[in-house]
Amino acid sequence: MEIEYKRELTKSYMCVKTDQDFLPFEKEILTRNSISGILPVNTTFADAATVCWYDITGMQAFDHALETEMMDSQMLTQFLVSLCGTLERLESFLLDSGHLWFSRESIFKNNRDGSFWFCYCPEGKENITEGFQKLMEYLLTKIDHKDQWAVKMAYHIYDQVIKEGYSLIAIRESLTYDRVDIEPVPDRTLENSRVELEQTSDQTEKEKTVHKADKADGKAKVIFQKAIEHFLPDLAKIKEYRQELAKKKEKKNEIQPIVFEPEEEEVRMGRPTVLLADQKKTIQGILRYEGNNQLSDLKIDTFPYVIGSAADCPGYVDCATISRHHAKITKVENVYFIEDMNSANGTKAGGTLLDYKMKVSLQANEILEFADEKFRFI
Repeated sequence: MEIEYKRELTKSYMCVKTDQDFLPFEKEILTRNSISGILPVNTTFADAATVCWYDITGMQAFDHALETEMMDSQMLTQFLVSLCGTLERLESFLLDSGHLWFSRESIFKNNRDGSFWFCYCPEGKENITEGFQKLMEYLLTKIDHKDQWAVKMAYHIYDQVIKEGYSLIAIRESLTYDRVDIEPVPDRTLENSRVELEQTSDQTEKEKTVHKADKADGKAKVIFQKAIEHFLPDLAKIKEYRQELAKKKEKKNEIQPIVFEPEEEEVRMGRPTVLLADQKKTIQGILRYEGNNQLSDLKIDTFPYVIGSAADCPGYVDCATISRHHAKITKVENVYFIEDMNSANGTKAGGTLLDYKMKVSLQANEILEFADEKFRFI
């Protein structure tokens, strides 16, 4: 299969050329229904081959997104929830999950809400279990090791996927149980569960009665937890994730007086050369602003140099028309390259609109346009 990226006005597409076409009923379902989690796709024909046009507007390929941010527990949870939800929806539409494409460049992250979207491909790809296992091996290298829960989640998932006959849905459910240290119970309605809890064996002694009440209360909590997972999976996980962060912050505050002892400050002041070396960055290029909004020049002092409106971008530009991660500059030996990151309003180099993932070399004094803002590369 051949892959290329095209931009048309405000739309961006990933074009996949393949020898096979969708079955008639698949094409009917995909064109008539908007399936959440499946990239919208249309087909054309060229050179006796089918070309699938996947709409990736406002999204970034998974591997591209992980170049600018590490995978924390919130992103990993969102990915697993998106994947499981997509598989369930495919089943409801009678579509074969074996046609999902599990390569890291064919999974896209929505920049607006953090959800993940997948390609439904005409060609039957590898077995879903094998594809997900390979993907997890890649994701293990992208985990943010400062996020202990992310590390725990990732290795827990990987331990499950290398087992024969694993279930993605079971893995998703086990993550929450693993976090709250309780065991899953069989699925049943809340009403049946309440009746079951009331029907216990004869226990006449007072101690057994107390034990029965404690046990019923524990089971009720489990049932309530399962209801939260089923209807609000993201809410439950994100709430627990924030609790983990709060604990880390509290722990950090407890040891803060030790970190900032007077002796430590004296050592730092006694070695000013080390501090200066740590803070020093060599400016290797400048993007001089030539627009009309009195924005600052950008000093290129690190690679990759990401330009965008997100506060964590080295090339921060405070402008509403510029995407959070709009474009990036890289350097190979002494040659600079500019690349659009599938921005909403596009990137131009020397007047040429760049397709997604299209790298072009930069020349001295070349004009770069990020949306409607102009800079000159010096």
